Amino acid sequence: MVRGLAAVLGVGIAAQLYFLLAPSLPVINDVETSIVVAFSVGAAFTYALIAGVVPVSDSPPLLWLMAAGGLLLMAAFNVADFGAAATPVEAIAYAGFGAVFAVGLLAPSLAIALPLFVAGIDIISTFAGGPSETLGNAGITQRGDPLSLEMPDWGTHLPAGRIGISDAVFAGVFLLYVRRYGLRPRATAFGLWIAAVVAIVLKVWLDRAIPLLPLSAAAYFLVNLDRMPALLRAADEA
Repeated sequence: MVRGLAAVLGVGIAAQLYFLLAPSLPVINDVETSIVVAFSVGAAFTYALIAGVVPVSDSPPLLWLMAAGGLLLMAAFNVADFGAAATPVEAIAYAGFGAVFAVGLLAPSLAIALPLFVAGIDIISTFAGGPSETLGNAGITQRGDPLSLEMPDWGTHLPAGRIGISDAVFAGVFLLYVRRYGLRPRATAFGLWIAAVVAIVLKVWLDRAIPLLPLSAAAYFLVNLDRMPALLRAADEA
């Protein structure tokens, strides 16, 4: 457990340095390339942090403490107008909340049904004209907004894109289920990051909002496909 906390701290420090320094990195002249590259790097740090939070769920009191501490720091950072620099703390807070939520709903049937359900809701929310908190357009966002995790562009002081609160929370949920039901934690975390990269590439290519949760759910199932029959059997027996 101590090693897990140390890993979260180490990744957190690296992520915080990146999010602070990203506005000072060299500008990539092609706008679309800049969006994809900057978003992908920021998302890599974000999902690494989310993945690092989940093992703390082995000690529920520590998980609650991490989630609560993350929320307090997030509030302080946003009041202080940290902008994108608040993203690492937001990732820890929302992933911790997601893990707490999943611990309270531990059931093999939910490990199968919940990703499908939230993916469907996100598709309807995006393409039927409802509000969606997935990936935002490039452009100035309201600083201090805690409802999205901003990925900073390089050298422009603008966001390359955003990961919504629901995406971060359910990434924590999915990875908690993966850990508790013998699936592949590292491969799933990597798959969730790939899903975010695919989403921003499609966003840039198609010039429209792309829901991230369906892609995250697809990654969750695909990287664990050979282990799903055992999870289905556990759900039938439960």
